[in-house]
Amino acid sequence: MRFSVGFGFMCILAVVVSPAAAQGSADDFSLSLLGDSSGPVLQTTETLQLRVVDEAGSPIAGAYVTPWALRSAQGHGSWKSDGDDRSETKPETSLTDEDGIAIVKYPMFRNVAEQTKTIGVSVRVDHRDYVLEGAIHLDLPHDPNTADPVVLKRGADLFVRPMIDGKPADPQLIVANWSDSRSWRDPGVMEAVDSETLKFPSMKTGDASVLLMRVEDGQITHASRIVDANLNADGRNEISVELNPVVPIKGQLDPSVPRPIRNGRVVCWTLDPSVNHDRAGFVSWSAVSENGDFVIPVWPTEEAIQLAGICDGYIGVSGKAPAEVTNPRNPDPYLRAQVIRPDEEGPVILSMEALVPCDVGVVDEEGEPIEGVLIDSWPNIQWWNGGSQVYCDTLMRGEDMIRVRNRKRDYREFTNEAYGFPFSAQTDDNGQATLMLPKGKQSLGIRDDRYEMPAFLGRRYTKIEMVLGERSEITLTVQRKGTDRLGEWDKLAGVVFGCSTREGRRICALPEVRKKMDEFAKTFREGKNQKDPKLLAEAYTIVADAFATAGDLNESTKWRKKAAEQKSMITSDAP
Repeated sequence: MRFSVGFGFMCILAVVVSPAAAQGSADDFSLSLLGDSSGPVLQTTETLQLRVVDEAGSPIAGAYVTPWALRSAQGHGSWKSDGDDRSETKPETSLTDEDGIAIVKYPMFRNVAEQTKTIGVSVRVDHRDYVLEGAIHLDLPHDPNTADPVVLKRGADLFVRPMIDGKPADPQLIVANWSDSRSWRDPGVMEAVDSETLKFPSMKTGDASVLLMRVEDGQITHASRIVDANLNADGRNEISVELNPVVPIKGQLDPSVPRPIRNGRVVCWTLDPSVNHDRAGFVSWSAVSENGDFVIPVWPTEEAIQLAGICDGYIGVSGKAPAEVTNPRNPDPYLRAQVIRPDEEGPVILSMEALVPCDVGVVDEEGEPIEGVLIDSWPNIQWWNGGSQVYCDTLMRGEDMIRVRNRKRDYREFTNEAYGFPFSAQTDDNGQATLMLPKGKQSLGIRDDRYEMPAFLGRRYTKIEMVLGERSEITLTVQRKGTDRLGEWDKLAGVVFGCSTREGRRICALPEVRKKMDEFAKTFREGKNQKDPKLLAEAYTIVADAFATAGDLNESTKWRKKAAEQKSMITSDAP
């Protein structure tokens, strides 16, 4: 997964990642780098029934049910609709019938090449007359006889009068984002009800917000602030929103970065007043000139900016928590944006620091170097709003998206790919490549049609600690594709890594098993080398005992075999 944050209240690629789950986002991204494995794998389509009712329990017909994400033992991530998904399938929208029933299709394998099974489906349920339900997570198998139905609630309409210079503006020239993901998926649901007023579709009662912009001759000429409103179920919810001429924001990279700047770009997002409040928002980016200058052409009036940037050899310094963030993490393990206030005097300056070189060698199991392997890392930036993405990877301008009025906004149409993936390098004829990475612990994986990294604890990547000012070296040993599959690790991942499956939860509920799993975790935490055969043999034996205790002798036998394989690799002079 390369992108997992919202535009306004949308969830681009449908994953909003909380600070506690940011590592899961990075893990899921690493799996998406895998290509086809050798040997055909048969994908099949499964179905589940979902029932949709109103607050009185009556069925709702004509509600759109759209799957947008899938879960496996390796993580939760977007189900792509562009035909380039690891499941080799596309999500399909279904409609509820007169009984409120929709048939939802999903793939048996989340990742066909790795044979990882789908254990959960996330859907959104949308009916124009009801509040959008956008994050419904269904465990598999899903039993419609025992599962609770999805309940859609009646909301409140919002009427907005756009104003320029204190006078009503033509609503036909106004585009908007609002605190409901319909604003990007189906902007046409906003309508002009008269010559001065816009009507927004049903939204949750309580806090809501809108951002308006005026488009004339294809150009955005005016923008509002992000205006908050409190919606009541009774009475007419109506506000006036003032728009002002757009003023470009000019800035510069830290003067300490040597000129000329190469491949520089900055990304910016609006800042929510509270990280727990869903709010309309805006995103943009700008190229950086050789002199270090950049210009954000369109920005909401007087809104704070979350700013991040990168260029050859340098990256934005991780920012300090703004006042809007309560109880910030200290120390903070994530890369963060710097916050720029609109009332701050002087030019906008993005503080930068050096990236750290990492020399990576790629060899096969005989130690022979391999040419032409792409090596990737995916350091995430955790935005103060709560979403994350690979640092400065996806580049798009909100003004391009917001101008689309009468059809769905697909962010893929508006992304700029000119810079390529920020943290990637290809091995030369000596199997060597150099990545420039941020300081701190970073992940490394590969992309190749021939080779893959061996599965280790259900993952195909490794981690390395990058220290500012120090050059790092690492060698990745790879194997021919198809040697093993991550699906073989599903049960272990389900039990050890979060008990994400029903089987995993059942096993973890046994006190003696939980104790053994705690031993497993402790063994690895305290191990200096987590790939040491002696350590792995001990850990796998603990896992085998846990499955035996739970009555799963087949799984127990599998992990005893893996323990025996590790024991056979222990050298006679090992401590």
